[in-house]
Amino acid sequence: MNDILTYTCLHLTTPCAVTGNLGIPFFNQAMKALLNLPDRINAEEMPLSLQLFLAQEEKARESRQFFSAQNQWPFGPKETLQPYLFDFYPQFDCVDDQSEDAEFECIGTICHARPFAFGSTLECVDGEAPRPAMFEPDTRFTPSEQQIVFFALHNLTSKETGRRLGISHRTVENKLQYIYQKTGTHCNRGLAMYCRENGTDRYIPPSLLSPSSHVLNNYGA
Repeated sequence: MNDILTYTCLHLTTPCAVTGNLGIPFFNQAMKALLNLPDRINAEEMPLSLQLFLAQEEKARESRQFFSAQNQWPFGPKETLQPYLFDFYPQFDCVDDQSEDAEFECIGTICHARPFAFGSTLECVDGEAPRPAMFEPDTRFTPSEQQIVFFALHNLTSKETGRRLGISHRTVENKLQYIYQKTGTHCNRGLAMYCRENGTDRYIPPSLLSPSSHVLNNYGA
């Protein structure tokens, strides 16, 4: 394992991990907290978060290619279901022969994780930077209201929202009217402005999510 990379990883405050050529990982404290790893890991009862990490690390090491993955998992001590971006970089040994035909041995990987940033094509046109989702709710809303606010901000109709939530469109409309009263607004546009001003327009109710993993580039396939 590369001592310089290990030292760098140890002193980063963001989630980071380094592995050697056998795939044995070293995690800094931020990555341990993100993956919610115990102090001692039983190989027979390995946490699913660690199993996912090791599978993706092996892919980067064996393919000798960089790749990113969006992992939507119960992260952190609170096990909040949320999306994170994991970047895996294979590391190569230095050799004297720098020709194109020279074989470079993969001696491990380095991984960095960060909250996944979302952006829309309209935000791109408007010159706005992608922003990560947030998972601290506006306590003014109940959990069911938070779901309806989320779909309203994405311009779903009451029928579409009701179909997703398994409730009638009239129930959705009644809840929306109550939400408007709470926020002092009168329509979805006003509600969107309220949420933007309060920084909750990027809130995703964890109840709407499910665990998933997506490779965003697949150079090593």
